[in-house]
Amino acid sequence: MYMDTSEVEQARLLVWREKATFALEKTDRLVRRDWGMFASTRQRWLAEGWDGDMALFQLDPSPYYPVSLVDLVGIDAPLSPPFDAKILWEDEHFVYEQTTAGAIEKFPRGKKRHDEVMPQYWRNPVTCRADWENQIKPRLDPDTPERWTHGHLAGDAARAVSDGVRLYEASAIGAYMYLRALLGPEAVLYAFYDDPDLIHDMMRTWLHLLKTCLLRVQVKVPFFKLLFGEDIAYKNGLLISPTMIDTFLTPYYLDLIKALRRGQADPIHFEIDSDGNMNEFLPIYMKMGFDVCRPFEIAANNDLVVIANRYPDIVMCGGIDKRILGDSPEAIEAYLGAIMPVMTKRGGFIPTCDHSIPSSVPFANYLYYRHRMVALDGCC
Repeated sequence: MYMDTSEVEQARLLVWREKATFALEKTDRLVRRDWGMFASTRQRWLAEGWDGDMALFQLDPSPYYPVSLVDLVGIDAPLSPPFDAKILWEDEHFVYEQTTAGAIEKFPRGKKRHDEVMPQYWRNPVTCRADWENQIKPRLDPDTPERWTHGHLAGDAARAVSDGVRLYEASAIGAYMYLRALLGPEAVLYAFYDDPDLIHDMMRTWLHLLKTCLLRVQVKVPFFKLLFGEDIAYKNGLLISPTMIDTFLTPYYLDLIKALRRGQADPIHFEIDSDGNMNEFLPIYMKMGFDVCRPFEIAANNDLVVIANRYPDIVMCGGIDKRILGDSPEAIEAYLGAIMPVMTKRGGFIPTCDHSIPSSVPFANYLYYRHRMVALDGCC
């Protein structure tokens, strides 16, 4: 990874700011990052005069090594080799598609999957033990070659980290999200009671996959952060009880986190990404060892300032209500004025929209928001 002198200086500044933020230390300003936009939002902005130049929004380049060395991530279970993604059939209202994770999903005709439309499960990958044993479990082998497509870049990643110009982050599907993706949001709840042996077998497989792969990477490149996708909450709280978490998730998380902390001398951060109301699950996951959380969806009854005061040791990412950006500049100004002075003083905060920016947000509003964020994010 070649960089000239000025690029090296900028990269080291980005790395320093990220490290200081995650250590809850003082920085020159907040990290400038955002969640991203839907394809339909991009189309609207281009029609409203945007030339497609992201530099206009004054976002920081990423300090992270740009390639994942192993494939463990997704909103679906990280199957390798994957199933073939293909449209199976259509009816008057819906398209039925087989996903790479072996599910069959349906979504409205004329819409793109996950572009402001949440597909519905028509059939989940695991409907019985035979599905699990024959179709899914063999695809969760840590040694499948397709999982290591970029493994040869480990040396380059290690040099970039050693030179202080990059941090290394790995991402993985979280424990509950993995179970829900395979069994389905309703069937997994029954399985906790009706077939706990199946759940534990699935969790042992999850742990073996992640632990084997991540320790193998860690020998070559120290982690700065591990991010787990774990949508375990909805608007009013947890989707499963704390007892179910303690029984079926906590032991496996503790095993994984302990092994990874033991595997390196450098600090390692564990980040949880969950939609929904975070008030109930935050203390549960913090006890497991998680110290970073996102995205604090405001529509799900997350009060950013209240949570920040309640949990001063958690690094917070997100928290900017995307709905406000569809309002007036005056509403945006009032909203930012109420939270940014508090959060910049607190530190340990990376402000982003609380999810993908919808097409209801005009380009002019988003540009105004970005300009105001740059003006308000200093001196933390």
